[in-house]
Amino acid sequence: MPKAPDFSYTPEKINRIAEAVNGELEKDIARIVAIPAAERTFENTVLAFEAAVDRFEDETEIPQFLAIVSADAHIRQAGEQLKIKTGRSMVDLLAREDVFAALTEYAAKGEKLGPDEARLLEKRLRDFRKNGLGLEARKQRKVRKILKDLVDLSVSFQKNIREVSDVLEVSEEELKGLPADYVARLKRAEGGGRLLTTDYPDYTPFMENSESGEARRRYWRMFNNRCAEKNVPLLEEALRLRRQVARLMGYDSFAEYVLKDRMALRSASVFEFLERLRNRLSRKARKELRERRGLKGSPEKLRPWETAYYSNQLRKQKYDIDHQKIREYFPLDAVLEGMFGVFGELLGLKIVRADLPTWHPEVRSFELRNLDGSVAAYFYLDLFPRFGKYKNPLCSIIRTGRELKDGSYNLPAVAIVSNFTPPSGDMPPLLKFGEVETLFHEFGHVLQLLLCRAKYSRLAPINAAWDFIEVPSTLLQQWAYQPEVLKRISGHYKDPSQKLPDREIEKLIASRHMSSGMYYLRLAALSAIDMAYHTARRKIDTTKLYARLIKKVSLVGLEDGVRPQASFGHLMPTYAAGYYSYLWSEVMAADLFGVFRKAGVTDAAAGMKYRKEILEPGAGRDEVVSLEKFLGRQPGEEAFISGILGESYGR
Repeated sequence: MPKAPDFSYTPEKINRIAEAVNGELEKDIARIVAIPAAERTFENTVLAFEAAVDRFEDETEIPQFLAIVSADAHIRQAGEQLKIKTGRSMVDLLAREDVFAALTEYAAKGEKLGPDEARLLEKRLRDFRKNGLGLEARKQRKVRKILKDLVDLSVSFQKNIREVSDVLEVSEEELKGLPADYVARLKRAEGGGRLLTTDYPDYTPFMENSESGEARRRYWRMFNNRCAEKNVPLLEEALRLRRQVARLMGYDSFAEYVLKDRMALRSASVFEFLERLRNRLSRKARKELRERRGLKGSPEKLRPWETAYYSNQLRKQKYDIDHQKIREYFPLDAVLEGMFGVFGELLGLKIVRADLPTWHPEVRSFELRNLDGSVAAYFYLDLFPRFGKYKNPLCSIIRTGRELKDGSYNLPAVAIVSNFTPPSGDMPPLLKFGEVETLFHEFGHVLQLLLCRAKYSRLAPINAAWDFIEVPSTLLQQWAYQPEVLKRISGHYKDPSQKLPDREIEKLIASRHMSSGMYYLRLAALSAIDMAYHTARRKIDTTKLYARLIKKVSLVGLEDGVRPQASFGHLMPTYAAGYYSYLWSEVMAADLFGVFRKAGVTDAAAGMKYRKEILEPGAGRDEVVSLEKFLGRQPGEEAFISGILGESYGR
């Protein structure tokens, strides 16, 4: 059985890997292409190709992961360079005519294959076609070069976001409204004030609580101009190159090129989906904005640095919710223990703390075990900010699961990487409720990636249709609003036996959709921006387009002089023409949760059906089939709309 991952890499070791892996991959590929056409079999061609890619990824996955989490700048730099080299190598590999010919020769035999094997072959052939195979040689070379250049741009774009060091000095007076533990952990400036970074644990509480509108305005402007000088040119160059790829591949736009392999299939479907939801949610969002303007006491429009503040004030006034006070009931250890218990019972597993090698002293490590005690997977929590670490919450693959030659399973490993509010003084880490939701969301990805039992790594969940990938994570957020779950994950940090009071639970649930119109319209706006960027057929001004659509769709405009697209990290590269997946997944998840609502949110039978029909298949079958098998029907939008608006929504 594979051991837990080892993270003891040095820059020198990573550099040696970068030099060696391409040579080993080339030897493996040479053996495959040398096989005469008449002698090709599934084993010596398709499986041999998978084995070569698996060996390559086994060597490079962890060093690339260290590029976004290591505290050592030299390791991050080596990991970034390896990421560029491996990205370029994969572009080269998936553009090789001799390898494509070998797979095509085998496919032409028409042998009867099992469902996993047939899907594997289909997906691999599609991979090559998306990289230009089948085009004339000149176009193939051009596509290959552009895809490599996009790898470089993406690595630079994300690096700039991770390493931004902008700070804002604020006075003690401008910190009025912030809790004492927040103020205590801020660094002092030479001028006597305090320094605010662009990390979310600094930004979000300040924007929600600072009574100084001027300080919030300055902070908002700094936050929304992160990396602008460096990243706007990188983004616009990436968009230019993506338009070229689309034209070379015979598509009207980069969005059409991407969506061909997704549930939505075409950009028109995405725009129709976004417009449909916008029409249903706009009335609610306008009402929410009027409420906040009323609290502001001014007929003037709400400024973007005012929405979080007045939403928080309204929450306190309307529901008497003080999220800073509620934090005291969510110490990290209590939340983890309760969350692991709930989903362990629901899905038939155990999650236990384990003393495993990690990449930083703050990282917690765990084993996911079967009910018989055997280890099924590993996962890690890296939850607090530090310089050079990835800024946004994510679940990152460390090792991909797959069946090994001896019949055993390559135990998968993943990590939740986030930037939660760090502990202050003698208090343990206390989670804001929004961080609890984020933890549930990312843990949904953990279960998605670790409970899949795909036979081949190409059929792992990370390779599912991208507008399906967020469904399991979005689904798990629903449990964070269930009374019995809130009782299990809470316990006051001074007295763990004191659970979150019933009245607070009632208010928390009642306030859930207090800002949902504004929230989902913002998601729709960002999705529309992404799609507009990637359906454009000529050069665009990304700043003007962003400002126009954010105002039109979300109803809250920007102010001149900011370029938030520079830190819209999802655009480079993973969610390019795919940011709508978050809203799409909200709709799918609401439909799935209806099954648990009916059966009971801790019903083990429903949980095991979810594990069997949604989690275990991964990308091994069509995602719509998985949804239909769990639901017993086609998925729809009714549950989402009725949940937000409190009304039925007919087909």
